[in-house]
Amino acid sequence: MKELKYLENILNSLLSPNQESLKLSMCDVHHKGLFSLVVSGKEHGNLLRVFIANEKLKPYEVQFHTHRYPIKLTTIKGSITHHLASEVNYVNSKVVTLSEFDYTSPLNDGKGLVYLKETGVVIDNFSIPNGSNIFISSNEFHTISCSKGAIWIVKELGFQSKSSKVLGIPFVLDGLYNKPEMFQINDNVQKVIREITSIVNCYKLIEKRT
Repeated sequence: MKELKYLENILNSLLSPNQESLKLSMCDVHHKGLFSLVVSGKEHGNLLRVFIANEKLKPYEVQFHTHRYPIKLTTIKGSITHHLASEVNYVNSKVVTLSEFDYTSPLNDGKGLVYLKETGVVIDNFSIPNGSNIFISSNEFHTISCSKGAIWIVKELGFQSKSSKVLGIPFVLDGLYNKPEMFQINDNVQKVIREITSIVNCYKLIEKRT
């Protein structure tokens, strides 16, 4: 089973972690309480990261944004809702207008947010079952809301753009993107190992019966 092999590879990386990868982990990514655990990879754009929501994330608390690379997103635990914003060139009661910004991170010597225009979008929301995968292109606007304790995996699939875009109210990085202590990294490694092991064991139980 393809999904079983994918999760087993991630589990093996967690059981024998690469310390250089782990050091790229960060606290309070995008929002307070959202932990990014880097499982493998050493360069941004080609990382495998696990996100752990230590607090409930309400809809649109993280603005709609694109990524500089396509991603594969795999849900592991909790109630997770995916929000998509599709740009349209017409106006009606379903079209929402938001400020659009170009974004290069100040953490990487970028300019931060640069205003571009007002953009009309149609918003679509759907919950993502645990154990499912979605692929998000580098030009899609998306965000996520979730329950406290939710966990999902993001596999970065290689840079395609020098900047990303953001829709909504301008944000600041004050209090965000903090370097975690080693015990925080280790605690989250163990947390993710337990959850992925549980899913892997379910797959293996089926394999034994077939």
